[in-house]
Amino acid sequence: MCNIVKTHIVDCIMGSGKSSAAINYINQSDPEKKFLVITPYLDEIQRYKQMCHSKHFKEPMYNSGTKLDNIKELIRNGNNVVSTHALFHRFDKDLISSCETLGYTLIMDEVTDVVDEYPISNDDIENLLNNYCTLNEITGRIIWKEEWQNYEGKFSDIKEMCNSGSVVLARGHMLLWLFPVEVFNAFEEVYILTYMFSSQIQCYYYNYCNVPYDYLYISGDNINNYSFTSNVSINKIDYDFKNLIHIVDHEKLNIIGKDNHSLSKSWYVNNSKTAIMKKLKNNIVNYFHNIVSSSSNDTLWTTFKDYKAQLSGKGYTKGFLPINARATNLYKERTCLAYLVNIYFNPMIKGFFQDHDVPIDEDGYALSEMLQWIWRSAIREGKEIWIYIPSSRMRTLLKTWIDGSFSLS
Repeated sequence: MCNIVKTHIVDCIMGSGKSSAAINYINQSDPEKKFLVITPYLDEIQRYKQMCHSKHFKEPMYNSGTKLDNIKELIRNGNNVVSTHALFHRFDKDLISSCETLGYTLIMDEVTDVVDEYPISNDDIENLLNNYCTLNEITGRIIWKEEWQNYEGKFSDIKEMCNSGSVVLARGHMLLWLFPVEVFNAFEEVYILTYMFSSQIQCYYYNYCNVPYDYLYISGDNINNYSFTSNVSINKIDYDFKNLIHIVDHEKLNIIGKDNHSLSKSWYVNNSKTAIMKKLKNNIVNYFHNIVSSSSNDTLWTTFKDYKAQLSGKGYTKGFLPINARATNLYKERTCLAYLVNIYFNPMIKGFFQDHDVPIDEDGYALSEMLQWIWRSAIREGKEIWIYIPSSRMRTLLKTWIDGSFSLS
């Protein structure tokens, strides 16, 4: 497996100037240096286009074909390109070859989805392994047999993924899709802008794929002079989080989350048709309407998407933001938050990494996901926020982080 020559993890808290440092780096780079910038949201695309004038960034559009066709054309022609994570996930051999040949640098604003379950029955897995594929016992990768390369049928999609090294077997009975590491390997340099990388799935994926990386940080004190640095005496946000983040300490509202697994995905599945869900909704209504007396423009809340409709209510429904939201400033005026989940690692994905000697920090992962979501709110501007976190576990993690006593494993 190939390795990326230069991969830099720019690991600083949200709002510390990572994107501004990236923009400054782009603007100060050699005029011939080519960039691909990947960001989660369309509003951030416009920011890069507007603030990197000399680079003349292009955004893939629907012209005579698809956005994938257009980004291929843009990169073949050597343009600087800014696009979304969704399009990055569709990179194929043609794009990999073009990026590699032309020496592009990748700047990825926030980590991307690099591992997911592939829905398939146990019978189909058995069929694949008995007839069409072999299993690499060391790496867990599923390899499509050479004699079946002309196969067309039910497993055609899996064949293509196997040929790109993107299918692995987890715990003997679950297929996982892995983002093709060859995409990352196609770039001259890679910069990942994030926070708490060591607790994130992309870190575990890099460790599994033996991708070497180093850490960079941010120096400077304003958007004009933020820059990347290897100095661990990093630029820190001088906010008094103890007095800015008000965690609701209300016994009646919090009792629903007293158990360690309360508000987890499995908890929702087990309680979705019980009176407990009505109780949770009543708690949310009580919090927004009475405890913080918020207007609809103040609210921000989340739960697992399958339960959004069940928990929606008057005065806060439109303030819903998915639990995996990252790198957007559209909600920076929101001050009254409700974080109604308890995050755990997907057990199959966790088991796969552990089986391949990649340790997992369950609490670090949960905390990093929660902080990313919270930082979509007014806290990123140094303003006070109020937050209802019914899960005792998640509430404790946040308090520990605010106190400065949380340590990554």
